[in-house]
This record gives sequence, C-alpha cells and structure tokens, in this order.
Amino acid sequence: MSKGFVLSDQILKHDINHPAYKNKSTFKPSGSLNNLDLFTKGHPFKLYKELRDNSPVYFHNPMPTDPEPGYWVLTKYDDIKYVSMNPKIFSSQYATGTLLTLGTEENRHPRLFKSTIDHMLNLDGEMHLNLRKEHMSFFKPGYVDQLRKKVSCKVTELLDNIAPLGECNLVQNVSQQLPIFTLSEILGIPEEDRQKLVTWMEFLELAQYFTLEMIKEKNEGKTESTPDPAMMDMFNAMVDEMFDYGRFILNSKRENPSNDLLSAIANAEIEGEKLSQEFLDGSWLLIIFAGNDTTRNTLSGGIKLLHENQKQKELLLSDSSLLPNFLNETVRCISPVIHMRRTTLQETEINGQKIGKHEKVALWYGAANRDPDIFKNPDEFNILRENADKHLAFGIGRHTCIGKPVALMQLQEFYSQFLNRFKDFEMNGDWKVAPNNFVHAIQEMPIKFKPE
Repeated sequence: MSKGFVLSDQILKHDINHPAYKNKSTFKPSGSLNNLDLFTKGHPFKLYKELRDNSPVYFHNPMPTDPEPGYWVLTKYDDIKYVSMNPKIFSSQYATGTLLTLGTEENRHPRLFKSTIDHMLNLDGEMHLNLRKEHMSFFKPGYVDQLRKKVSCKVTELLDNIAPLGECNLVQNVSQQLPIFTLSEILGIPEEDRQKLVTWMEFLELAQYFTLEMIKEKNEGKTESTPDPAMMDMFNAMVDEMFDYGRFILNSKRENPSNDLLSAIANAEIEGEKLSQEFLDGSWLLIIFAGNDTTRNTLSGGIKLLHENQKQKELLLSDSSLLPNFLNETVRCISPVIHMRRTTLQETEINGQKIGKHEKVALWYGAANRDPDIFKNPDEFNILRENADKHLAFGIGRHTCIGKPVALMQLQEFYSQFLNRFKDFEMNGDWKVAPNNFVHAIQEMPIKFKPE
C-alpha cells in the first residue's frame, strides 16, 4: 500500500501565532472554558452569556501546560455562522478543525493523536468535498427511509427490554445501544462485534480527561483526581483493540468490498491515491465517534428537558405533529457538539475584532444556540418555537454534519415510541456527564416509569 496523503505530517510543521492585535475588550470572565469539571454539570451557559454580552470575540488563555497560544472564543450566532461560511479565510486543514491544541510531543497519545487529525473534518476545499461524496449515498433520503424500518424495530426491542423493569439507566439500556446499532448497519459491522463499539465509546469520551490528568500528574504529582493506573492500562488496551479491529475490518472491506460505508471509506481516494493507513485509522475513529455522539446525547438530554418542562411534555403528548419541531428545539438546547475550531489563513476581522494570520478561532455552538438576538427567551425550552430549526448544533456550511438525516430519524423513531409507551416517565436521580468540553457526553440518565 502506498504511503498516501498524511495530513498530520503537514499540520505538525505549521506554526500558530499569538494574537497580532489586542482584544478590544478588557472583560474578565468568571470561569475558564478549559476547566473540564465545569462541563460535568452540562454546558456552562452562564459563562457563555457573560462572554456573549461582554466580549463576544474573546481571547482565551491556553491550558497551563500548553506550549501553543490560546484561542479566540466566539459566542455569537452570526459570528459563528460567518466563520463557518468562509472556509477560505478560516481553515479546518491548516491546524485541524476539531482540536483546540496539538499539545507537546511527549504528551500525545501514541495511537489516538494522529487519528484525531487524519480524517475528513480536518480537510478544506476539494479534498474535503471529494471525500465527503464517498459517504453521501449512505445519508440520502432513500437509504435513510430503508434504514428507518430497521431502526424502528430496534427501538421496539430496546423498549421491550426495559418495559418490565419500571426503571433503568436510559443511557446504558437505550441511548448507547440505538446509535451503535444504526451505525453498525451503515458501516457493515457484524452483529457479534457491535457491543465492542459501546465500550470503546465510553472510554473515548474520557480520553480528554485522562490526557489532562496525566499531564497534571507529570507536572504537579498525584492528586485525588489522578486516574488509577489500572484504569489507564485499561484505557490504552481499549484504544489498541479499537484500532486493531478498525484496521482489520477496513482492510477486509478494501479486499472484498460490499454495499456499506466502511467499504466506501476503505476504497476512497485522496488526490488519486487510496487513503493512507493514517487516514484509515482517522476515518475509523471519526465515524464511530461522530456517528454515535449526537444521537446518544440528544436522546438522553431530551428526556431530562421533558422531565423539567412538564407543560411542554403535555403539549407534545397531546399533539404528535409537534415532534419534528420538538426534536429541533431539543437539539438546540442540548448542543451535543460543544465546539469546533478553525485557523485564520489571513488577517481578518470578526465583529469588530481584528485577528491576525494563523490564529485559532473556536466556535462554541451551545453559546450560539442561546443567542437572544436569534432566539427569543433562549434559555426557555419551547417546542412551539418558530425558528428552532435555525440552531447550529449540526454546524453550517460545507462542514454541516453529514449524519444529520440519520440522527434526526433515530430521534424521531425513539421519541414516537417511547412517549407512546411511557407517558408517565420521570427522572429517578441525578444525571452524570463526562468531564469533556468537546462533546456533551451524558453517561447516566436514571429514569422510572410504570412497568408494562
């Protein structure tokens, strides 16, 4: 196999600049977006509001141990839309469209690091579009309609399993299982291997926490939050298992392709060459992470929203035609992907703030989706909201989430059945959210209901 295109090799040669211009605001926020513990309570909406009201283009300091400069934080809807719609100025490819920092070489995970770079989300222009086209047939209406029949049956099966219990952790019993099933159907993963993806996802959502805690241990020594060495060994073993399986199945699909997304990825090309092993690894990591996360966390988060807003729940139960708008309002309020990143390719200006070349810009979707200039009473969960579909939770522009139709289809199938069978559901304890400022990763959602 030829070496092929390896984006990470290029990105590592690129420089990131400190701000060429001073922040025109002198505002000092009450918290830090680098504080992962802040996100264990959900999005820090109060902090978003502080920044949006006082410094909508705010230069944020890097992590204490980060050798790179910090990043510009965008919290206004129109600013995030502007950056997303202008990829020739704001690049995903120059220094990744996902990672806030590459960190230091000694702190990079030996297998995860390059794979977080070498994938479609970090490409610009024709390379991004051509690779995206290879995925498109599995997200078109005809394919999604056929997939819906299988998803509907799977939802029924999952709800049948919890029905006699009267209570459950919705994440473990349903929210994890449904998107893994759907994704596996699209990818062409054998049924006997699918539960592996559930375990991998649980650990991947903690990768950011593990990395930062190990860096802190190196610099400050052990603390109460330092991960147990056995847990770290388990995490690294899981990562190895995940990539070994990905290489096995992608190479199998390259040799014996079938009508599934893994075959399309395995046989895709960049600039006339098959994908490099690095890009196969990165594509594998991206698809199992991105293909799971939005659905899983919106499914769980919507249950919490309905529990806390009983009048909205009654509205929905009394009128099923409100379901599509309920889904958009739910995705808006939850914003399962917390941020994405771009890098400036030239001097530019955002909302009156001058920004130099090769500086980081971070798009905080949860803040944009609560912007009062766009959404009236933005902190209110309102399934009658007329412009709920204007949310940016799936991104906008060329990098709009390719899996959006499949995500909404799964959510619709789940809620239509769940609300028909378990109208009296309630939360049955506190939720648990992973320490992660990239995805809103709900780990536990205890509920109770009248058993069937």
